[in-house]
Amino acid sequence: MSLMRRDDPFYSVNRMMSRMLDQMRAMMDEMTLPIESELLGTSTINPLAVDMTTDDTHVIVKTAVPGFKEDDINIDVRGTTLTISAESKVEHEDNNANWHIREMRYGKFARSVQLPEEVIADQAEATLENGILTVKLPKHKPSPVQRIMVKARNLLKGGDNK
Repeated sequence: MSLMRRDDPFYSVNRMMSRMLDQMRAMMDEMTLPIESELLGTSTINPLAVDMTTDDTHVIVKTAVPGFKEDDINIDVRGTTLTISAESKVEHEDNNANWHIREMRYGKFARSVQLPEEVIADQAEATLENGILTVKLPKHKPSPVQRIMVKARNLLKGGDNK
């Protein structure tokens, strides 16, 4: 790559293209989740992968959250949107270590998914076993159709209703 010179007739075009590339990189970085790392600066990861299934009575969502404790994880349901968020903190920082690779993820993450149907959120169950979070949400059962009988009233008094 050559350096740009002010007397180059394409100097302003090159600067504009360079700014556009920087803006595109910044937009791409915002599409992924930021993770703070003191050693590497700020890096990014993709949101967690989710498996979702349904049976006759439940919507079941599973995701891998290795290294997280149950107290680190928050689960919220708003309408038909399920949000799983968590924060993992470095337990001890060894500043004297000579790091060769450091890929353990610490920081915050959040993932929202659209549920296929309405659920009863206050009856949901979440379990964490061997790094797998399973959220079991009972489906909302619509009330059965009720037939309402129509009763006719005679509003005319003293007359013949035919």
